[in-house]
Amino acid sequence: MHSVKTREIYNEGMVSRYYIICYAVMLLVVVSAKKIKTEEEDLLQLHPVITSPAVSGPYEMVIGETLHLSCNVNKKVDYNFSGHRPIFMWWCNSTAEPCYNSSAPSLCNICINITKSGSEANTSSTELTIEHVTKANTSTYTCIAFTDDDDYSASPGNISIQVIVHEKVKPKLTVTQSVIKTIGRFVELVCIDSVGYPTTSISWYKDSHFVHSGRLLRLDNVSHHDAGVYHCSAVNRFNRVNSSVILKVQDDSKMK
Repeated sequence: MHSVKTREIYNEGMVSRYYIICYAVMLLVVVSAKKIKTEEEDLLQLHPVITSPAVSGPYEMVIGETLHLSCNVNKKVDYNFSGHRPIFMWWCNSTAEPCYNSSAPSLCNICINITKSGSEANTSSTELTIEHVTKANTSTYTCIAFTDDDDYSASPGNISIQVIVHEKVKPKLTVTQSVIKTIGRFVELVCIDSVGYPTTSISWYKDSHFVHSGRLLRLDNVSHHDAGVYHCSAVNRFNRVNSSVILKVQDDSKMK
């Protein structure tokens, strides 16, 4: 009976030790995780910047043009320390994970235009040029920057730009029909291009003289001097399309 009770106390002690050890291991894991997280948060991160084209949204082009992208990144360098490592930069236009997280870009067969700076460089850049673009070049292009300096994160920095390639579309104008107005009244002449690409700029002319910029031309208190032919011109980088409208002005008082 005494030996049974002793065995029970021994077993309870072993169980208690087991729980204590488990708790200690869990505590060690939590502390280690917090330490790793703190160390990671303290690391610097490269922040590349797309310098060309200077747009805040999608970059739109037309078939046949040349796409030229430039990307730059800066890195803090302590010139009293000789152990700095190069900056690697490259481009990705796929969704493949290795292209975005590669720490060995020279071994990445889907990384585009890989550049490598000098070890002591505090800045680096990379470029991407595609001539005679087609609609197949519509994509998201990502600039990646990486260094394995000890004080920088192992995760590369990146920035993306969306490129959209359109077909060239000749402007097609819809213009107000010829108008007859009474002296002293107002008239609105409208010129709309709803299909042209790249987007057209619209201007109005009368007797070869510039009158107004924009699709709506409003004339207040019209007189015989305003009568004549008004030309609407829609222009983009590739096309110019013209149309015209005749404005006639009459004096109702002479018609009574």
